Amino acid sequence: MHRVLVLAGAAAVAAAKTVPETAARLEGKACRDGFHTFKFCDTGLSKAERVDALIAELRDEEIPPLLTARAQTGGGGGSPGPANNVTRLGLPQYDWGLNCIHGVQSSCVMGKDGAERCPTDFPNAVNLGATWNTSMWAAMGRIIGREVRALYVGGATEFSPWSGRPLIGLDCWSPNINLNRDPRWGRNSEVPGEDPRVNGAFGVAVTQAQQWNPTEPRYLQSVVTLKHWAVYQNEDIPAPRGAFNAKVANHTLSSQYFPAFAASVKRGGAKGVMCSYNAVNGVPACANQFLDATLRDTWGYEGYVTSDTTALSYIYEKEYHHWVNTSEQAACAALQAHTDIASDTVYHSSLMSAVAKGLCSRDLVTSALRNTLGLLFDMGLFDPAEEQPLWSIPLDVVGSQPSLAVAAQAARESMVLLKNDATEARGLPFAKAQKVGVFGPHYNATSALVGDYFGQICPSSDGMECVQSPLAAIQAVASSAVGAAGCDVKTNDSSRFGDVLAAVDGVDAAVLVFGIDLTVEKEEHDRTAIDLPGAQRALLKQVLEKLAAQGKPAVVVLVNGGAVSLGKAILDLAPAVVEAFYPGRWGSQAIAATVFGDNDRLGGKMPYTVYPAEYVDAIDMGNMAFDDAATPGRSYRYYTGIPEWRFGHGLSLTEFAVDVMRVTGSLSCDDPDAVLAVRVQVTNTGARAGDTVVQVYKQGSKAVPPPRGRLAVIREIVEWKRVHLAAGEGATVDFHLTREMFLEVTAVGDRVCYPETRDVVVGDGNPEKEVPLRITLSGAEATVRHFPDV
Repeated sequence: MHRVLVLAGAAAVAAAKTVPETAARLEGKACRDGFHTFKFCDTGLSKAERVDALIAELRDEEIPPLLTARAQTGGGGGSPGPANNVTRLGLPQYDWGLNCIHGVQSSCVMGKDGAERCPTDFPNAVNLGATWNTSMWAAMGRIIGREVRALYVGGATEFSPWSGRPLIGLDCWSPNINLNRDPRWGRNSEVPGEDPRVNGAFGVAVTQAQQWNPTEPRYLQSVVTLKHWAVYQNEDIPAPRGAFNAKVANHTLSSQYFPAFAASVKRGGAKGVMCSYNAVNGVPACANQFLDATLRDTWGYEGYVTSDTTALSYIYEKEYHHWVNTSEQAACAALQAHTDIASDTVYHSSLMSAVAKGLCSRDLVTSALRNTLGLLFDMGLFDPAEEQPLWSIPLDVVGSQPSLAVAAQAARESMVLLKNDATEARGLPFAKAQKVGVFGPHYNATSALVGDYFGQICPSSDGMECVQSPLAAIQAVASSAVGAAGCDVKTNDSSRFGDVLAAVDGVDAAVLVFGIDLTVEKEEHDRTAIDLPGAQRALLKQVLEKLAAQGKPAVVVLVNGGAVSLGKAILDLAPAVVEAFYPGRWGSQAIAATVFGDNDRLGGKMPYTVYPAEYVDAIDMGNMAFDDAATPGRSYRYYTGIPEWRFGHGLSLTEFAVDVMRVTGSLSCDDPDAVLAVRVQVTNTGARAGDTVVQVYKQGSKAVPPPRGRLAVIREIVEWKRVHLAAGEGATVDFHLTREMFLEVTAVGDRVCYPETRDVVVGDGNPEKEVPLRITLSGAEATVRHFPDV
């Protein structure tokens, strides 16, 4: 049943409408004049007392809309319902469900000064993962948090037309910290990468920066909603996501699927979590009391949980999980797992009738109201606006020049130079004083570069006029440039090959922009293959052969979310390859800067493994294990084959040397506070400025063999740091290794410290230049945490 379509392409853009700035958006606040005498408006009471006072005022018919996401009049996206304002109490409508994955997904707002402010668009999460830059992740979180507030006060509306375009709320349904488990998954562009520790660091950085504003420690600036909890990793293969049962062992939950969420909750302080469509070990995620207990009891989570859109209906519908038989039973099953918000019709239609029939208790409804309404109090929506700096964030912070500059830098940092054969003078950088051909199906792309889940980007526009295409960006730099597609993204039509092959004769160098887009990978659609689709491979090979015969420089630029395998024949022909992913509004400028050597922030590293194309034939997409010995393994931690590109790989146009200067301290299984300090010297030995990422890996433990039928861990990232250095400049980077980083996961999911000598390597992505270290953990074997605490 197809009821939800997240529109992020031309259809969504066509529906965009800039809205005028409201008068301080006081209609988005409760306890205004005329309603301030209610007990829940008394700021002298505790929050708990005020929340309970509000709940006591509510009538039964007023409750379901308050617990329904996007419950605006008219509805949309599978979440119809009445507006959830309670006029008699002065309680305004509030829209749960804003997305902020790489920018606020809202309309622009026309300020009172006549200037139009549009939300800042960052590169997609996969690009952000490729930056390996925790400071950049936090910078994006800060910008999104401030813009959400300013847009909320200014009266911005939801961007997706199916949402009904209500006024936005302050909770963001992001970040997405699921793992890039399988390259075929349709939503790999939304996640930072394949490693649990990296994804956890991303979640922590974004959460802390977005939720809290240093000018106002009393109130939450906004609320993040971590998604998707848990083990959500497929769209329609091997089954529709709403019918898929993820069968996964405790060891894999503990080592792979739980850590990013645990970090974002325990260290990040996330106040929102979204439960996913799939079932986990036979129980739908939004009705899964084990997942709920892990989150709230084991990890101490105190926020709200929302369902993904229509996920509660899937609990009972016959073509999906059919775990219970009726909507009322589904409502109670979700409530019993403390799913507080339904992005669905289930609570609206069945919640109170289920309680009246005794299928679940009224106390569960009260708990859901406390979890959700409490956050509205935490965000200051019931307190005087004039006493809160967050209500005075000016609209001109939205899309400000400093924010746009940060987004543009993020795009430049995310470029990954996979290959560069400069020895034949056919690689990068290109000379500007020449005629450049820009060829391939993405040569003139705009919306394809922006990816998925974006807001209204361009002022005074329903389109992408403010987004440069690769051709336009290169035309702005080169003496001259021409372009041609040659084929489209996914069909086998080769009738236009001649356009490109003929144009090759008239250019001095070529930028070949190939890859995939949302017609190939997206929410609700997984890929079946990971090589270039349609006629692209044949065209690319012919163009590269002709360029090689003429001795002309060439670079292949890949546009994609999930991995694209080019294969040996293409890689042997290509002098240079750049992975651009979905780089956002400023992506084409970043590509051009990289091609012509102007990107002094070039230094991105792969956030996932790129497997050869035949990998997908060797592993079932429904196999949720990473370490199944009957497969080649998943991710760099277990993959036993030879990757096309390694996790952490990325070159530069300059050269770096990485050396370990000293190691001090010691680690012991008996001492959780012990620190081993590793000081690293990194030096730019080349002739131009650039970036690199210093990476520290532990090699697999030898203390305990893997369980029968399981692969051993090969290596695992424990620390990293991105650095920017001018030509000839050096810097020291200090890493502080702890016992926590060396815990191993047992077959039952416990985390254990084993006394042993461990091999550690330090480098910047080139395995031939890694510096080896040997680290000893002394003391006695100790179980530090029992599953499900990770």
